[in-house]
Amino acid sequence: MEMKTALLRIPAFVIDLVLVSGVIMLINKVAVIAGLVTAFMPVEAFMLLAIPLGFFVYWLAGLHLGKRLFGLTVIDAKTGQPPSGFQWFRRCLLFSVVVSLNVFLFIPVLVTREQKGFHDMIAGTRVVCVGKNT
Repeated sequence: MEMKTALLRIPAFVIDLVLVSGVIMLINKVAVIAGLVTAFMPVEAFMLLAIPLGFFVYWLAGLHLGKRLFGLTVIDAKTGQPPSGFQWFRRCLLFSVVVSLNVFLFIPVLVTREQKGFHDMIAGTRVVCVGKNT
């Protein structure tokens, strides 16, 4: 994977994070206004529950707007095929740890040979430019 792909992951992630977070906050606001819940979601629940679940649904549904805008896609690291549902689940859980703990866990994307984040390493996935296998 070339460095360009690794660098493109950052703005793609920001776009996806804004979309997923925005939808979650909108749903939470509607639930408060409708009286379904008494208060807004605590930050801890937002970071450790809502964001991972939101990204899981977003990724499993194949939305990936940020990656699509930058010509990136997620594939199985061994086969080059789309990831399985279980790989998406593992990637999402591990991704939530990266987001929740610290952005420094993203550093492997910029410094490792295959430029994978910890969540990609453990889930067995990688991000590539569309039309490329490396």
